[in-house]
Amino acid sequence: MEQRRSFLKKSGLVMLGLAASTCISPVGPALGKTKKYAMIVDLDRCTGCQSCVIACKAQNKTTKGFFNTKIEIREEGKFPNSTLKFTPRQCNQCEDPPCVDACGNDATFKLANGIVVTDWGRCVGDGACVNSCPYGARFLDPESDNKADKCDFCVSRLEKGLEPECVESCPSAARIFGDLTSPKDEFASYLKSKNLQPPLMDVDTGAKVFYRDSRKV
Repeated sequence: MEQRRSFLKKSGLVMLGLAASTCISPVGPALGKTKKYAMIVDLDRCTGCQSCVIACKAQNKTTKGFFNTKIEIREEGKFPNSTLKFTPRQCNQCEDPPCVDACGNDATFKLANGIVVTDWGRCVGDGACVNSCPYGARFLDPESDNKADKCDFCVSRLEKGLEPECVESCPSAARIFGDLTSPKDEFASYLKSKNLQPPLMDVDTGAKVFYRDSRKV
């Protein structure tokens, strides 16, 4: 299959080697320092256009009906003063990922740069990681022997120094991607604002996708 799935299907030893040596050091050279990646979603900018969903689908070739990122749509307020709110959802690359602990085959693990990946060579498709995710970000691919799949911040693109496809494709620049160990430009400005929220207020997994929303209904 395409490059991303080839990456996921590599043997456990190769994958563990990548994690240990930090071979994946995207968006510029590592300069001897391990990067820690995160994404910020500015809900004030998100228009619900689905560009990120379409781009992600094209990049990762996920099975029909399954998506690595989705747009949650809900109505807030009461008519005639109600409004639609769009919230992109995906894997949050948790600092303490429940899916890693749930996997009994060491098929799901975290790279040195914080990205949680799945080795399809070890995955048995029992769904333990899927059930353990509090964000509903994982799924079993019925066309690939029920191997577990999810967003991985477009690792294959990061290896080339590119940003995740959803970030690049967003016409309203609602997704901001960067390195927590060396934040720069707009990413650094958002971090300094100190008004970022986790995906779920009552779940603490150290999510590395943050949300900003200052709108009032």
